Amino acid sequence: MNNPNSDNEIVIKTEKVSKYFPGVQALKDLDFSVTRGEVHALVGENGAGKSTLMKILVREYVEDEGNIFIDGKNIKEAGIRSVQDLGLSLIHQELNLLPILTVAQNICLGREPVTLFRTIDWKAMRLIAEKYLSEVTSSFSVTDRVEELSISQQQLVAIARALVANPRFLILDEPTARLDHKASDSFFAFLERAKQKGLTVIYISHRLEEIYRVCDRVTVLRDGSKIITARIDELPQTEMVKYMLGREIKQQVPKESVPIGEVKMSVRNLYPKEKGQDINFDLKSGEILGIVGSIGAGKSEVARAVFGADPMKSGTISIFGKEVKISNPKDSIGMGMALIPEERRDQGLVGIESVRINMTLACLKEKFTVGPSWIKQDEEIEAVQDYIKNLAIATPSAEHQVQFLSGGTQQKVVVAKWLMCNSAIYLFDEPTKGIDVGGKYDIYKLIIDLAKKGAGIIFISNELPEVLSLCDRILVMYHGQIIKELQSRTTNREELLFYVMGGKDYETTVDTLNQRNIQ
Repeated sequence: MNNPNSDNEIVIKTEKVSKYFPGVQALKDLDFSVTRGEVHALVGENGAGKSTLMKILVREYVEDEGNIFIDGKNIKEAGIRSVQDLGLSLIHQELNLLPILTVAQNICLGREPVTLFRTIDWKAMRLIAEKYLSEVTSSFSVTDRVEELSISQQQLVAIARALVANPRFLILDEPTARLDHKASDSFFAFLERAKQKGLTVIYISHRLEEIYRVCDRVTVLRDGSKIITARIDELPQTEMVKYMLGREIKQQVPKESVPIGEVKMSVRNLYPKEKGQDINFDLKSGEILGIVGSIGAGKSEVARAVFGADPMKSGTISIFGKEVKISNPKDSIGMGMALIPEERRDQGLVGIESVRINMTLACLKEKFTVGPSWIKQDEEIEAVQDYIKNLAIATPSAEHQVQFLSGGTQQKVVVAKWLMCNSAIYLFDEPTKGIDVGGKYDIYKLIIDLAKKGAGIIFISNELPEVLSLCDRILVMYHGQIIKELQSRTTNREELLFYVMGGKDYETTVDTLNQRNIQ
């Protein structure tokens, strides 16, 4: 995208902004500016200060020092509604939708049209919702309940809701993290149209490919400070990563050759309760088995059914050739299984508790408890400190609340919890979602180290490049079924995407297209 505006008028500006939290300085004398009509990327590692800055702009947080200007107006004394009236909207990573309400009710929430009798005008609400939803998608109805939609569709509802206020400035925090490939394309098309109409966008993302696809300029933050602002077409990806991390990563996915052993787990004729049918696969020692598919294909449902987090309709699971009964997570934990869930904040952590409590939660009774209630606290603290050191977990202390850590650090805490249990089978569900480049590298390295120790790894992801680079085999799911098994060393991104989108026979399709081109 090229900025159509030539006057470079600054519409959002911060001067020497600083923000402190207990034990952490989140922002340090930050100067940042955005010009009218541009899509401006804001990048950096988890914990660099991106989300803090955005929450200050929309007045969810108040800066400790500095000044902020929107259209030349100092908003130091402004509240949330005041900056909304100035045309600034933020779409959070957390969707904050009400599942039991319809799409229309969620889109118009807080801005419901009313009749002369001061009751909700339901017809007008539906028309308003249809207008703004059509900006980003036409794949579902405004009368659908949000709880019936896929995660990808819910993300589009959140975007449509932000448009109701007719914002002139839109802040997008990881907007495509929940979008499948088709929805992402529709979203990028919307961005292009909106930009041509004069919308100014601040775009926070860890996906380098899409940053270079949609953004005009980029500002890199590190440790709460601005490192550089540059035009996208003047800053190579490798240089951007170097500025983000303060070091160079030559190989983003550190794949190593790991010997593959015997079958650890077999799944046969699995029918998860929520979504999926006739799922069959084996997982071997030292193997990293990828499972890919569009959002809503049933990947997470398979993992949760295998782990016992959700009940299954039917099917069998065998560990080392012996059929086992898994009715709940307690059963699977006892058999050496671990699930690192997609929604780590809601399903993998207790946010208001400390790093220590979260880390020892799954194995406290077995490893650190004597009798019915006596906890060997010295041993617990020593074990926690070892994992904090070995996994380079960036926390002020073991007693720091997990909710205040970055996404990548939270993910390491979840993994440490299962490492303490000496698990043998790991189910990683979207482990790098919303994590910066350096954090991703650490997660990849950790997974490879687990495989080298003989663990069996299931790696579920919507990110095709990382699956191709990290995994040994890949299972493709479509509409709840495994439709294809591929070997990573003999496939490519095009073939993988072909099957993810529901294609039937890649080689035949390619041959047909080649013949047409020849003719």
